[in-house]
Amino acid sequence: MNQQEITMLNLKLRDEFLGAQMPGTAISLCTSDNQGAVQKSANYILSITYPTADIQTALKAIGSKRSGSPIVLMGDRGRGKSHIMAVMHHAINSPSTVESWLYEWGEKLDDSEMKNFKMVQGFFPISEPVQNNEYPLLWNLLFDRHPKGDFYRGKFEGMEQSYPPRSLLEEMFEDCPTCLILDEFQTWITGLPEIDPKTGFMLRQWAFNFVQNLSEIAKDSPKILIFVTSLLNNNNEAFQQIHRQGPVLIDFRGNTAKQDRKRLLLHRLFENRRNIPDCDIQATANVYASERFRLLHPNKSESEKDQKRQEVFECWPFSPELIELLEDHILLSQVAQETRDMIRILAHVYRSHGNYTPIITPAHFYVDGDSEEVQTLVDSIANQAGQEKLREIAQHNLETVREAGVEVPDARELVSSIWMRSMSPGKNIGGTPAELHLDITSQHVIDDNAFQAEITLLVENSVNIHTSEEPRGAFWFGLHENPRSKVRAFAKNDKLWQVGADTDTGQTVHPGKDIEHIRKTLRSIFVPENKQQTSRVIVLGTKWKDDPWSEVINEADMPAKWNQPVLLVIPEKIGDSNADINACLGTWLVKHVQIRHNTVRFLLLKSGTEGLYNDKELIHLTRCSYLCSREAWGGDTTYRALHHGFDNPLRSSLKNRFNRFAILHKWDFQNPKNCVFHIEKIYKEGEEIPGDVESKILSNLFEPEDFKTFVVQQAKDSNFVGSLVDDLTNPPVPNTGEAIPFLGETKIYERILDIVAQGDIILNVAGTWIGRRPEDQSDSDALRYVNQKAFRTGQEMRQVELGLPGAIGGTTIAPKEQTGGNTSIDPPGSQAVEVTPFGGGDDAVNNGSVNIKKIPTLPATTVAITRTKQSDEEATGINLMGNFEKWGIASTHTIDSAKIELIGMTAQQIKQILQRIPSTFKAKLEITYKEGDEQ
Repeated sequence: MNQQEITMLNLKLRDEFLGAQMPGTAISLCTSDNQGAVQKSANYILSITYPTADIQTALKAIGSKRSGSPIVLMGDRGRGKSHIMAVMHHAINSPSTVESWLYEWGEKLDDSEMKNFKMVQGFFPISEPVQNNEYPLLWNLLFDRHPKGDFYRGKFEGMEQSYPPRSLLEEMFEDCPTCLILDEFQTWITGLPEIDPKTGFMLRQWAFNFVQNLSEIAKDSPKILIFVTSLLNNNNEAFQQIHRQGPVLIDFRGNTAKQDRKRLLLHRLFENRRNIPDCDIQATANVYASERFRLLHPNKSESEKDQKRQEVFECWPFSPELIELLEDHILLSQVAQETRDMIRILAHVYRSHGNYTPIITPAHFYVDGDSEEVQTLVDSIANQAGQEKLREIAQHNLETVREAGVEVPDARELVSSIWMRSMSPGKNIGGTPAELHLDITSQHVIDDNAFQAEITLLVENSVNIHTSEEPRGAFWFGLHENPRSKVRAFAKNDKLWQVGADTDTGQTVHPGKDIEHIRKTLRSIFVPENKQQTSRVIVLGTKWKDDPWSEVINEADMPAKWNQPVLLVIPEKIGDSNADINACLGTWLVKHVQIRHNTVRFLLLKSGTEGLYNDKELIHLTRCSYLCSREAWGGDTTYRALHHGFDNPLRSSLKNRFNRFAILHKWDFQNPKNCVFHIEKIYKEGEEIPGDVESKILSNLFEPEDFKTFVVQQAKDSNFVGSLVDDLTNPPVPNTGEAIPFLGETKIYERILDIVAQGDIILNVAGTWIGRRPEDQSDSDALRYVNQKAFRTGQEMRQVELGLPGAIGGTTIAPKEQTGGNTSIDPPGSQAVEVTPFGGGDDAVNNGSVNIKKIPTLPATTVAITRTKQSDEEATGINLMGNFEKWGIASTHTIDSAKIELIGMTAQQIKQILQRIPSTFKAKLEITYKEGDEQ
């Protein structure tokens, strides 16, 4: 139904609510300006009165068929006690007018009892709101208002008694039967002091005695006195005094009481509500009624649906939830009744929204609006602690949501609804998701998923919205910030996390800390503190493509510091096809890693997974985790308690994002895009990934035979283990072979020992040659012996020399001859070394030593061309090392001579460099310096 159709229902407010200054509607029996309800005409009061069950009960109590008893109206403030008392007053004063009014309503409601109702005749009404304390001595009210009051005042004063005796009262009431109506009676009597400090009168005791007399007269002589009072509850002495006489009790708790009050409200507000056809109302409120049943009563049967829908139609144009919220939750505050004007509040909200929405809900009390209904509502409860401040907080939160630019189309309505439901002083503070969903539903159904997305974004960006931990728990505004919401809202503000964020805004900024936290968290997932590393895990940052080493978190992550296999975590998607991955990683490796290319493994995201630093949800979760860590706000226990709630989901999200790794297979420095990588699947998660990568390399990619061939060749050249390891860290140049996976120094050495145990090579360990012995029956026997004698680590391992045995077997073998302490490196025109086994003829071992025969090699048949290469410019040591690959020179190539020019260094700095040259090598030193140029 569109706006025009809504307006065409032509629902009209009463004229009194249409002016610029809307009058108050709280009922007071008498006022000093003669505008009290009993001071106005009976016709006016009756025109704004709906004949509720409580009103009918009250009128029956003063009808022609009444029984003789006091009458007590008991209920909380705002239940309409004063209004009923005003009707009772006019029923006594103008019985025929009230009878006509009842007859008309009997016709409308088809109620024969109302049509035949007869009021009592001949009583004089005296009505007073006694809480005003105009009459500390209640009998003065009777003497002032009763037609014969002056006469009986004189008689009383002549008696010289503390209070009028019963006989005097009976005489006065017989002279003129009286209906005494005392509003707010409990408030008056409980406010009386025991003794008047000025006169010494015993006010409270005299009042109790006087009330007892009135109650007894009303009970015993109903033809001369009708006694009506209003009380808040029965927990007071005033009620106990009257209760002894068995009063007629009107307590607003009947089966139809709640429904009657709604009808009274609508009748009081609108002049033609009963004239709107039911079918039009049903068509207008149909969407809300249907959604109300679905959202609030999902467990109700279909047979109950009509009843629940009817509740909506009977409350229209207001939702039942709005009426209940105002009546039962908000307006029960202990404030002066004249400020709790529910009717005026509803009149204001209808004037603002009545012609623009099919039904008015709590969401239409716009917290940021300047319409009267909101201010009236705030005024109604302003004395409750913080309620006025709560509106300011809600407004600020709404502004924050808008400034954040998040997609919350109904932000204004949702914030307003939550604010309205946050003002309840009782246990039912706040609104559940279903209630809030319904509050913003009017003309169109709102999809459940769309609503859930809205409320989630709203809460994330509102620091004062609190939520219950229970499923489908309530949302409410609190005076104090919700730490969880504050964290989420702060994490949403991208400006506070950008590198170079402005620190002059007054807000704390954390430039780049979100990315850093992802990297640290991911590394801690892969490498827990209590677990030994199988490889060095390095999570690359946002500049990983162009300048990766400018963002290193740990200096040990720099390539120059690598001393073990390296697992580089690629944070972005780099292609789905192997060709794309080869080209990307090959180019990257050439550009950013100058040496040890073969030590690198690349951990890759799952296909189709968004990059770590582009995933908004992941970034938000990371920021929340960081803010609650000790590095940020976690020093406060309030935020530290939230850390696990953010950090655990972050870790769960990160640990299963990777399922592939790549390792170099074929290397081409000159044409990086031609590099080829092995790409292997992994099925482990989190901390198991690095170990699984190494296991996959060893079981699927490491070829023992290729490795043995390589090691034997190194042994032929009498190389050292350190040299062999260094050679493995760099791949072979193009067309010279495939890369042998680098397993790490210790694992490589363990496999060398395996080859020794097989009898293919021998090792010179600290001057003693170790190899397989003749008595070793199996490789495992030999390996135990070799491990015992030859296992070394660190620098000792690197200094172990490789050699070839002369024959199978051999135990302790004398070392190869060394000259001048140099490593046994044969001069150009190299000679092979043959180790003869025990018992081997004339050249056999004598006295535990080995005879070594020099076998001359054949002279070269061709003359090698000598070339000279020089770097283009000064560079770091690592970059200079990269030139060998640039020039296509293999690690095993013998260099005739090499010169390194160092400029501007002190003698001490040069000494430090010279100390790093192994003692097995010799070099010449030439320096140029100026005398007297000491620093």
